[in-house]
Amino acid sequence: MRIVPGGVVTARPSTSVQLAARTHDPDGDRVATSWWQYREEGTHPGAATLTTRSDGRATVAVPADAQPGETISIILQGTDDGEFPLTRYDRVVIRIV
Repeated sequence: MRIVPGGVVTARPSTSVQLAARTHDPDGDRVATSWWQYREEGTHPGAATLTTRSDGRATVAVPADAQPGETISIILQGTDDGEFPLTRYDRVVIRIV
């Protein structure tokens, strides 16, 4: 299974970041995706508002109190529906500017 989200993107406080997942399973299994904030990894102390859609897209609302230099870590989780389900993870880091 291969999942491709992003890497590092920059954003300002009180803006939104659009994310989209692209998945592929070589066995042809369906891959379900989910996005979530990994708060222990990011340096912004609060929670970002994360809105997900069934098509693999997500919107992250950067908090108004985010400070330049802080980061928000968003995880993309992909799990296939094979007989023995496999899960892979990748990450997008939002760096506040």
